[in-house]
Amino acid sequence: MTDTLKTFGVKEFTRLASSWDAHVEQIRLLGYTIVPGALAADELAVAREKLDGIYQRQVEEVGGEARLAAINDGYTVRCPLVYDDFFLALATNRAVLSVVERLLGDYFVLMLQNGLLNVPAEGNEQNAGSWHRDLNYQHFVSTRPLSISALFCVDDFTEENGGTSVLPATHKAESFPSEEFVRDQSRPIEAPAGSVLVFDSMLYHRGGLNRTARVRRAVNHMYTLPFIKQQISLPQALGGRFCEDPFLAKLLGYESEPDPSVREFREKRLARLGA
Repeated sequence: MTDTLKTFGVKEFTRLASSWDAHVEQIRLLGYTIVPGALAADELAVAREKLDGIYQRQVEEVGGEARLAAINDGYTVRCPLVYDDFFLALATNRAVLSVVERLLGDYFVLMLQNGLLNVPAEGNEQNAGSWHRDLNYQHFVSTRPLSISALFCVDDFTEENGGTSVLPATHKAESFPSEEFVRDQSRPIEAPAGSVLVFDSMLYHRGGLNRTARVRRAVNHMYTLPFIKQQISLPQALGGRFCEDPFLAKLLGYESEPDPSVREFREKRLARLGA
């Protein structure tokens, strides 16, 4: 039997109409939530194979692992959706977008999609191994989210393999918290493969040291309000693909890409009116 929830002097309450509202409430109050079962076992097997293959292709494109290490970009798979449409399906996953839409409204852009490979014994040396916000270098807070991150667990996330840790509610704080707070309040995320860690991009978090013998893979997405520029221009990288689809044109940044001239700025808007 569940105890009746009692309050005193409370006049305003949050009511949940769906499970999606519960995830949204957790993000607003704690900064993060876990959406289970977003990817099936067969999809996870495909994701692992494709992430590994695209990473090797990108290593060859840049001229070797040493060149990636020189710019501190090792074990990161940049914009996999440009290389394989499978990853566009991740970026448009309905379960994730159901949460994002409730937080950002009906107009948001995919600011980035990156595959992350947490390699055994390397995790603390990778960028993601340091506490950070996905909106780097920002020390302000806003009343509403500017960006939502969605980290797909392609492999199980455990404390042993360096699954992401979070500092709850730090999306509401301007400064990085004290060492004492970090030590006492850090929460390691343990989630099965196929789950998605969805969080306010201003939440402080980090990947851990992978103490197992296997790589732990993930794919991160940042969905932002359209005035935030993309990490890499998806319209240019995709060469115009998907621009005819109204939803994808907004999501992938075709409609928020800066125009190169006044005339093209106006012609684009006239074209929308059929003028």
